[in-house]
Amino acid sequence: MNPCAHPRAAAALLTLAGAGLLAGCAAPAADEAAAAGPYCFHNPLLHGRHTPCIDGPLPDAAQDEAAHHFPADPQRLTVYVVRQNWSDGPARLTVRVDGQPAADTLPSTLLRLRLAPGAHVLDFAADGEPPRAIAVDGLPGQARYLHLVTLAGLWHTGHDWEVEPEAVAQARARKARLVADLQLGAPSTSK
Repeated sequence: MNPCAHPRAAAALLTLAGAGLLAGCAAPAADEAAAAGPYCFHNPLLHGRHTPCIDGPLPDAAQDEAAHHFPADPQRLTVYVVRQNWSDGPARLTVRVDGQPAADTLPSTLLRLRLAPGAHVLDFAADGEPPRAIAVDGLPGQARYLHLVTLAGLWHTGHDWEVEPEAVAQARARKARLVADLQLGAPSTSK
């Protein structure tokens, strides 16, 4: 069959080809960093320009694997912060918990924060943007999923928090590298 003779077939082929190109460019693969080394954001569209890194040591492969099963800590509130967007740029963002710096993020990264049960405020500030904050609370053994989303426009790129359904956030997180696995605050002592 000659696709040029059938406009619908030609359009379908062009759509598939375009989607394949976009998928390869828009979501660069996460760097498989060694536990002792840095995690660097690599995007082939940057053509060799400086790419930001998160210094090591990073969680090892066993921690990364365990975090991707999304277990909840029975004595803490577990908060997963996912940064995995097709439109994300190379900005390095520091996530803070209750005003204290916790961990840096880059595109295609995951943070697992095990916090004292109760209410907390997570925030970050990107260059040239006002700080963005979100409140989370929970009991021991509960998990919360936050997506650090990039808002891309024609003339401006911004960042914000987004709460997504658990299944959606977990699917995003499976494409991301665990770069911080932290326990902050005292665990619950109730049984």
